[in-house]
Amino acid sequence: MGTTHASAGGMLNLLRPATASADFAAEQEADDAAALAAAAGHPALTECQTTAALLTEFADRNPDKQSEEWAFNAAERIAECAYAVTEGCEERVEELAREARGERAAVTLGRIESQGPVTAERLANLDDETRRLLEWYAGPFPIEWLFAPERDTFGRIFRKRVIVLFHGPGGLSLGLRDILGADVDIIGIDLDGGAVATAVAAGLRVIHADVTTLDPENPALQFVSIIALTPPCQAFTPSGLGKGRYTAAIDIICRVIWEAGAAAGFLPWEHSETGYAPRSGDTWDEVRAPLADLEDHRAGLMAEVIIWPLGMLARPGNNMLECVMVEQSSALPRQIETALFGELTQAGWHTTEAWTLDAVDYGASHRKRRFMTAHRGIETPFVDVVPAAPIPAPTFAQVVGWPTGRTYLTRGHRPIDPATGRAKGGGSRSADLPSTCVTATAYGWADSETGEIISQSDIGRLVGFPANYPWTHVGRGRGVRNVAQQAADAVCPMVSAAIFGRILGDANWEVKVRAYVHELYGIDTGTTLTEPEQLNLFAEEPAPTATAA
Repeated sequence: MGTTHASAGGMLNLLRPATASADFAAEQEADDAAALAAAAGHPALTECQTTAALLTEFADRNPDKQSEEWAFNAAERIAECAYAVTEGCEERVEELAREARGERAAVTLGRIESQGPVTAERLANLDDETRRLLEWYAGPFPIEWLFAPERDTFGRIFRKRVIVLFHGPGGLSLGLRDILGADVDIIGIDLDGGAVATAVAAGLRVIHADVTTLDPENPALQFVSIIALTPPCQAFTPSGLGKGRYTAAIDIICRVIWEAGAAAGFLPWEHSETGYAPRSGDTWDEVRAPLADLEDHRAGLMAEVIIWPLGMLARPGNNMLECVMVEQSSALPRQIETALFGELTQAGWHTTEAWTLDAVDYGASHRKRRFMTAHRGIETPFVDVVPAAPIPAPTFAQVVGWPTGRTYLTRGHRPIDPATGRAKGGGSRSADLPSTCVTATAYGWADSETGEIISQSDIGRLVGFPANYPWTHVGRGRGVRNVAQQAADAVCPMVSAAIFGRILGDANWEVKVRAYVHELYGIDTGTTLTEPEQLNLFAEEPAPTATAA
């Protein structure tokens, strides 16, 4: 609960010298009473009054310096709100009402927790007013995320909470849910309505929103264990214009990354008891402001990789965030990666790692991406992300059901060069090899001789999605390019399983990936590979299998 700031009018009472005349005090009290009378019945003033009464009652039951301060500030806010209403300061009125309502929600939350374990049944039986209040407080996240997750007798969380930003159609979540079978609570966020519709149709929980408009310090995120971010790669990939790799763009993004550390309160300062300087006072919108100068705004979304985890950790009492996972183009400038890791390390993520992985090595089509992880604590994850033995990848023909000996075109029908047997201008490839990286133009990939075009189901399977995945278009027309773009943007589920296998300590991830690839494509993947022995918690810890970056 924060404090409020005095404004003109009644709040100036706080600044009066002790020698102020009784007449002046009486006059000021009369002004306060007049403002309160004039603003009577305004929803914002009512909210402030309700919160003040609640906090006063709380302070009476829990007499200590902090609760008394909360009650005092809440009472002073009533007068400030009344003056703001009468003076027409609408923005300040809304701010005060929101502040008061947040404090009322926090007290309500504490009262519910003090009455015993918060079960699904208890949440279902909340009265309508309390439910609406907590829905507002948690929004857009679910009410249950406001409360601590259940733990076992050893203090371990039963279902870790995972948030996935730039979620897309669900590649990361499939790796967790369908391949690893991890019992985790996943919520995704994405701005693409079609991708959200696809993910929801696949049974995933995804919020349709712009991540830059949400608050990383939302109280519903205080118990999240893992955050994964997969910002758009078009600004960095060599196949595009690469405006995110311009020197000026790199400088802007790195500067915002450094400013995020100061805004979250993780700027080192040797004279502080915590080792950090106080928070700079910049809002997250102010931190992001320089990104408006980028030629390609998508490049600026890399800043969310640091804004969100640091913002989540900056909220008082939040110390559960264990791991950050990031996926981006393999051409991401090293200066940006170094800046990100520098701020994460400064904030307590002691192990930072990075790999450039190609999905073809995990049983899918070619798709080279940069993966970065940062872990809090001193222990390095013991599970490797590299398969112990190669995982066979299907050929393009095997995925789409063609016979051998065919060639497919990725750039439309072009004349064949008799000297090379390939389409002039490139764009032709043997279907007897693993597929090239899927792009948004995959909806037009076709047999060079018959013109047979592959289906959206085929496109999804090339990336690693099941044949019956519910690709969904939102908007007019068939949206063939839209759904192809969804698949092109997605993280390969098999690679996701490898990365999250390391994060979660699942030593059996490779066996699970082989079984998934075998079921998906019907090819021999060596699924009889002996499963690794279960981890013996009392044995000597194995040596790390990856080198920290």
